[in-house]
Amino acid sequence: MNVSTAMKRRICSILMPVLAVALLAGIPLTPTGTADARVGARMGAFTLPAIPGGPTRGRMNLGDKLGEDVVVLLFWATWCIPCRQELPVYQELYERYRDQGLTVVAISMDDSSSLPQAAGWARRMNLTFPVLSDLDTSVTNRINPRRTAPFSIWVNHEGRITREHEGFNQGERDEIQAGIAELIRARNAE
Repeated sequence: MNVSTAMKRRICSILMPVLAVALLAGIPLTPTGTADARVGARMGAFTLPAIPGGPTRGRMNLGDKLGEDVVVLLFWATWCIPCRQELPVYQELYERYRDQGLTVVAISMDDSSSLPQAAGWARRMNLTFPVLSDLDTSVTNRINPRRTAPFSIWVNHEGRITREHEGFNQGERDEIQAGIAELIRARNAE
């Protein structure tokens, strides 16, 4: 379908005033919901509290691990069925590689009504890595603004993001294991 020149002018005559008003009103014209976490970028540090009753206590400062360990961030929630499949895969990898520099951190996106259930799920899945709470959503909004679950981010030992991935299925298990093994090899080769 070919749009005539007259039609293009008509469309522009309508859109230009709308865009001008939007700019003057301060309405962003770029897509919102873009994450700070991008492959190749440096991962920003943050501090979050452990979920009450979870496998760890206190607060965790990710900055203590960035640039030293291979770090995996796993955004999850108690209502997310694929998360319950993904977390045990990373628990196995954590057990295998934690002494070689792997840090795995699960970040619960549960709100205050479902957060108490998160510790029970962590125990049922036998998680031993930190399970943190982001009740105020400050980290989730910055790193996973679409609030996708599961959502994983891999960070190499230099602090650079090497992978970000939405979703999980069992068919990805071998790819995940190979990818983490490669990051650990690279970390320990230096």
